[in-house]
Amino acid sequence: MSRAAAAAGGGPAEGEYRAAHDAAVLADRPDVAALHVTGKDAIDLLHRLSTNDIQRIPEGGGLPTVFTTAKGRILALVTVHRAGAGLHLLLDAARAAAVRDWIDRYTFREEVRVEDRSASHATLLVAGPRSAGIVAGAFPAGSEIARHGAAEVEVEGSPGLLVRTFPLAGDAWLLSLPAAAAPSGRARLLAAAGGRLVPASPDTVEALRIEAGLPVAGRELTEDHNPWEARLDDAISLSKGCYVGQEVIARLNTYRKVARLLVRLESGGESPLPEGADVLAGDETIGAVTSSALLPVGRVASLAYVRDEDAVAGKPVSVATPRGRVDAVVAGPAR
Repeated sequence: MSRAAAAAGGGPAEGEYRAAHDAAVLADRPDVAALHVTGKDAIDLLHRLSTNDIQRIPEGGGLPTVFTTAKGRILALVTVHRAGAGLHLLLDAARAAAVRDWIDRYTFREEVRVEDRSASHATLLVAGPRSAGIVAGAFPAGSEIARHGAAEVEVEGSPGLLVRTFPLAGDAWLLSLPAAAAPSGRARLLAAAGGRLVPASPDTVEALRIEAGLPVAGRELTEDHNPWEARLDDAISLSKGCYVGQEVIARLNTYRKVARLLVRLESGGESPLPEGADVLAGDETIGAVTSSALLPVGRVASLAYVRDEDAVAGKPVSVATPRGRVDAVVAGPAR
């Protein structure tokens, strides 16, 4: 099920949701794509095209970065990993072609090659508080990986990439493999878990994402927003040299010009809040909902952009829906 469909109704199965928080779940992630960037100028070019300090990534390390337009707006959030030959980029599948074309657009005399693995590779997710032990049992190299770190692994003779990614339900890992090797990778993880790794549906993964406050392309991450608004501070270096959009992003930070911020909302009810619904403080519109999910614990988790002065944890707000106003509270910042 797509993110749009998941947000429109339904929700995660209670057993899957509780397994994610109590132990770990396993899910296919067709919405995650991989780009492999090689060539002697790959690091330098990506450093000049995105917000973070790509040059400081050590072997086995990684970090989040944002490709931005010349106006400092979000083109895509990407995690860049250095393992083996070249750089491995993981990102929302909906933005893979745009990032590939963006890199090509700025490649002139540089020696850079981009391999889009969207069609050839599959990605598995393991998430939850016990995911680290399961992953380390299946792939010993995983025991040493820090957040956004990566290691090359092998499954049935096929090379794969293991990454510790943005946390869902406490912790999360992505395993990118050639599609033909994905069933073997899944079997290895299940064996390492001793049968205690619960398969999770797209609905569950989406609910965990919203609950964790993680933004995605097409919802929170669009050219309508800049990285500061989306709380992507950890993806921005303020000390590196020039990159596309740097002047705008630096000016927004220096002069505190960020007018809205991404927050988590909590509310009651029996269905998610509508995407695009107005967030209100009294009778004044202060923002809009971007994502929402009904959780099997008697509450609704949502993400919304609101005015910066209203992005205060504990602030009571309401959301205008076709059923009338729904009371909500700002639970805290996204991420």
